[in-house]
Amino acid sequence: MNTIEIPIKEYKQSLQVQKSILSHLDFLQKMVFESSRDEITPSAMRRLEKISSKLDKGAGKRFSTIASFKKYLKEI
Repeated sequence: MNTIEIPIKEYKQSLQVQKSILSHLDFLQKMVFESSRDEITPSAMRRLEKISSKLDKGAGKRFSTIASFKKYLKEI
């Protein structure tokens, strides 16, 4: 296994960038959720919450092709 060494300063900077990106992503998720809440039916909302909770627990979903992924997204 190969290892890469980087300076501590660069490592700390990359951690700060990662935290910043995650906070921006969280903000965008909240904004989209709030703006689309009125447009989504309750049953669709429950499906999305179920998928979100599974992803938060680390469960994933694999797709063999891009077409199957697009089909999955349309079915949600």
